[in-house]
Amino acid sequence: MQTTLPEPTPVFDCHVHLYPDALAPKAVGELARRFGNPPAFDGTVAGLTADLARSGICGALNLPVATRPDQVASINAWAAAINRGPVRSLATLHPDTPDIPAALAAIQVAGFRGVKLHPEYQAFTLDDPRMQPVWRGCAERGLFVFLHAGGERVFTPPFRTTPRALAALLAAHPRLTVVAAHLGGFQMWDEAEAALIGRPLYLDLSHTLFWMSDAQLVRMVRRHGASRILFGSDAPWQSPDAVLRAFLALPFTARQQRQILWDNAAGLLGLTDPVRARSDAPATLQPRASA
Repeated sequence: MQTTLPEPTPVFDCHVHLYPDALAPKAVGELARRFGNPPAFDGTVAGLTADLARSGICGALNLPVATRPDQVASINAWAAAINRGPVRSLATLHPDTPDIPAALAAIQVAGFRGVKLHPEYQAFTLDDPRMQPVWRGCAERGLFVFLHAGGERVFTPPFRTTPRALAALLAAHPRLTVVAAHLGGFQMWDEAEAALIGRPLYLDLSHTLFWMSDAQLVRMVRRHGASRILFGSDAPWQSPDAVLRAFLALPFTARQQRQILWDNAAGLLGLTDPVRARSDAPATLQPRASA
């Protein structure tokens, strides 16, 4: 099984969940109980940074979710504080945020590239009238929207973000840049393959490896195009290292691997290639040993 990259290719994990140090033990403990599996690390920035160092992954994107509108400001302030170096973060928004245009303006000023939304935790559908200012505002400001898609391990059907609902959102808002998690629909991959493959959106691979057949995953990625696929682990609920090793065992070309593991994320987030940055740096003169 191939478990190493064929060339110096940086890897960026586009789907992780982090919590402030004071909240992480309670949040991660409760979610671990509900998910029924132990976390790969403790859900803190320090825990993720150590895990990345062990796996050789150079960075990751935090995806925060506000379950109440009064949480938006504090979560975004914390997300802005960690949005640097190897750990980046999106902002969050809630459909009941009192002044959505003002909130989006503040998100843009703070330097965020996009917004994470989770229709199950935040109780909205994609055609909800409350969400129209979000879709319009993000499109106008060039902010991308990262959406949970498909089923959800701690919720029950019917689910709010089906692949067909995503296709309707894209048709209604063609200028909106969308990233749909879980290859367009967790445990709805037949519908995602029929409704979303080839449409103008990004799909991430979080919670697909180990959950769906490799044959369908590879087929969907090839048909959609590697230039619109993002590597993601959904850490701490899956191990980034284990997910990366499983991805590297799939029959993708070196070019496809680089697009999925780095290039697409770098384009969305404005990342600098750390491998190239090191190679372009001027050599450091070493003192000559005395004779």
